[in-house]
Amino acid sequence: MDFIAWMHETSRLAGDEVEATLRAAQIGDISACAVHAKPAATIFLRRYLEAVGASRSGQDVVSLLEAAARCDRYFGRLRAEAALLDAGTGSGADAEGIAEALKEVRFMAMGRAGAALGFSVDSLAPGRCDPRLKTLVTHATTADRAVSIFAHSALYSFRQCLRMGLLSGEPIGAKYLLDPRRLADFVGFGPVSNYHAGEKVANSQRKGLVDEELTEDYQPSVRLFFRRTEIESLPGFDDDGLHHFMVRDQVGLDLLVCAVFPSQRARDEALAGMRQLARRERYAPRCLVAPPACCGGPQDYVRVTNEMVAASLG
Repeated sequence: MDFIAWMHETSRLAGDEVEATLRAAQIGDISACAVHAKPAATIFLRRYLEAVGASRSGQDVVSLLEAAARCDRYFGRLRAEAALLDAGTGSGADAEGIAEALKEVRFMAMGRAGAALGFSVDSLAPGRCDPRLKTLVTHATTADRAVSIFAHSALYSFRQCLRMGLLSGEPIGAKYLLDPRRLADFVGFGPVSNYHAGEKVANSQRKGLVDEELTEDYQPSVRLFFRRTEIESLPGFDDDGLHHFMVRDQVGLDLLVCAVFPSQRARDEALAGMRQLARRERYAPRCLVAPPACCGGPQDYVRVTNEMVAASLG
């Protein structure tokens, strides 16, 4: 079964109920939110169970979720959300809480169906990734955000950035992609493949919209590389079954293996923002600059900068 086709069909089947749920949540209509969220959740769970060849005869969200959890342990994380959706207005939750519960079920069903059906980001990559890079994970950010990261010697979650006055508004994913709001509490990392998902995220942050194609006004990101074992060992590390790596609240820049900047100017500005000269001198050798010829498009930029990082590992 083709996962992309499965995903589009699932979105079509649940679309009206999801949209009605989100409209109701926006105006705080708890009753309407509950009425539409439950059938939407059952569609997502039944579609997942169908994809993995399991029984999907349950009529309520809890029983469908338990059937999904028997197939995939990650669904067990959502027992509270399933109970809330079944209880509806009797749960005591507000409209936003009901909508968030639906988003969690949708997110898990879509993501874990992809895993079950063999979908992989690496399958979208235009070429194989150097084996030396499999020990690393990466975080892509804008040049402006890199200045702040180096100045604070840490990557912060969106929520932490709000508390510190470094950002405003709401996360791009929550606004446009139906991401659960809990993701704002985490710093995310992706695989160091030749797929340019990180470039989409970085350009979306810069432009304030989700640019899936990256055909207009593309600006290369700053790519930060870390050892996956060190990220996994952090106290705030969380494995939700959907993201490559997530760490709650913040990740210290002292774990940085190397960084690739799209220009010498971007590199110099980031390093200049570091308050301590000794720290700046320690990080400078880890900061590489991509050749201008590769900066015109995300595919070339990711491929060439991956090669630079692999070469720097020796």
